[in-house]
Amino acid sequence: MGAREGMNIDKKMIICSPGVNEHTMLHMVRHPDRSIYINAHKLGLVRSTDEGESWTQIPLNFPDAPPNQDPGGFGITRDGRLWVVHQPLQGGETDMFVSCSADDGRSWKTRQVAFGHLSPGGADDPYVTAGVNRCYVNFLERSDGTLMFSCSLRYADWMDYTQKDQSRPGIRDVMIRSTDGGKTWGDPTVVHQHATETQYAVDPADPDHILAASRKQRQLLSGEDQATVERLTGCEPGAGYPYKGGLLLESADGARSFHEVPDSYLGYYSHRAAILWTGNNVVLVTHQNEEGALLARISLDGGKTWLDDTTNGTPSISNAKGFVMTDDHSFPAPTVELSVDHFLTVCVSQGNVEGFFWHIERDGDDIGLNQ
Repeated sequence: MGAREGMNIDKKMIICSPGVNEHTMLHMVRHPDRSIYINAHKLGLVRSTDEGESWTQIPLNFPDAPPNQDPGGFGITRDGRLWVVHQPLQGGETDMFVSCSADDGRSWKTRQVAFGHLSPGGADDPYVTAGVNRCYVNFLERSDGTLMFSCSLRYADWMDYTQKDQSRPGIRDVMIRSTDGGKTWGDPTVVHQHATETQYAVDPADPDHILAASRKQRQLLSGEDQATVERLTGCEPGAGYPYKGGLLLESADGARSFHEVPDSYLGYYSHRAAILWTGNNVVLVTHQNEEGALLARISLDGGKTWLDDTTNGTPSISNAKGFVMTDDHSFPAPTVELSVDHFLTVCVSQGNVEGFFWHIERDGDDIGLNQ
């Protein structure tokens, strides 16, 4: 296989206009009825029933929750129910709520989720904050109906990266689960101590095999040399967070545990990543770069190799070609598959939610993004 130089888009469109770029952490999810939902935060949800050609706004209203909620997490389960994780936009990190709608967003039932006791020390040494508002929280549903999502759960001393107990610092992405339809949440496992804002993609051939696009971010740890870490990460000299970039994680046990995919750190300020794994084994990762451009990295064989400018590709996503979709965007750019090798990717740019319709062209040995 090979990669054709350059990249073009079939078409793009403005879907809706929040009016600001700030922390509009888009989610885009297929409903079982084949409609497409976008969580556009300040504008609520928008829905398309014609493969993204037109969109209808659905305001978000959680009457059982405090006012001014930020919907940092969104998902749809196989039974068609919509799920939102949210908390107050200002000063709400000590509270977390999960709301569910069984009528396409017309009404919502809200439950508060207690999370402090989910730490290893329980109520005697609790997590004190949850990162939901202005963050990127994603759901995952298992074949047995277990519903889960991960978010940043932090100790009070999470920013002390040089403390003696190195299990405590970090933004700590923690997966929590519900086996009773969202009535109760628990069974926590740590996805990554120093990563969060994670989206999950399940192997179509093995439901226990999961790839995840996440955001690794941390300060220097005790004993680390700053110059060495700066060379490894490519960050600017003296950066407070020398690690602040996109990363691939992998699980072979149905999300009970994850490890970093070797050579998958995408570089300084490459975070805000999103991932899709299709039925024909295409894996797509979108992320920003340090200049704010939106890049797409593509695998045609389930992440074993990634497209670059060579015939055989590269086993390392960090060495893959970053196809530039737009040079000006903010925050995650999720993708849905429209048909085989045809996709819709959405992002926020210039205060608008924009949709990019594009496809992979397979023409002999030339494989790339093309008109």
